[in-house]
Amino acid sequence: MVIRRLWQRLVGLGVGVVFLASCGTTYSPPLTARGIPAEERRDYIIQNGFGLPEHIKTAFLDGYVVEGMTREMVFNLFGTADRAGDKDLRWEYVNRKGALVTGIDFKGDKVSKIDGDPSGGSGKAPVEALPVQ
Repeated sequence: MVIRRLWQRLVGLGVGVVFLASCGTTYSPPLTARGIPAEERRDYIIQNGFGLPEHIKTAFLDGYVVEGMTREMVFNLFGTADRAGDKDLRWEYVNRKGALVTGIDFKGDKVSKIDGDPSGGSGKAPVEALPVQ
């Protein structure tokens, strides 16, 4: 009887510790986890990539936002923005604590400026972006 009570208390304590530890996590998955998978990005470029500069295709396939990408490409890469600015000219993606991960400004339908991490928190080194023409 005593051993059973002790066992129940230890199990309850263990569950409580695991629960509390999970509440304090600061991990936020990369934004590319919200968008289409890498293999579908490849299919997207095959179907919609005609006329796009190579550096934009490469960045999209590698999971980066670069100037010159379309809104549709950003949406397919990172999913729905967490916050959108006035007239949808700025999209912001934030982590679980609400801190900015990536901010994207649009001019027309194209990305004109990127604030924060162009890889959306994946931790990858950024690709070399060519200037928009």
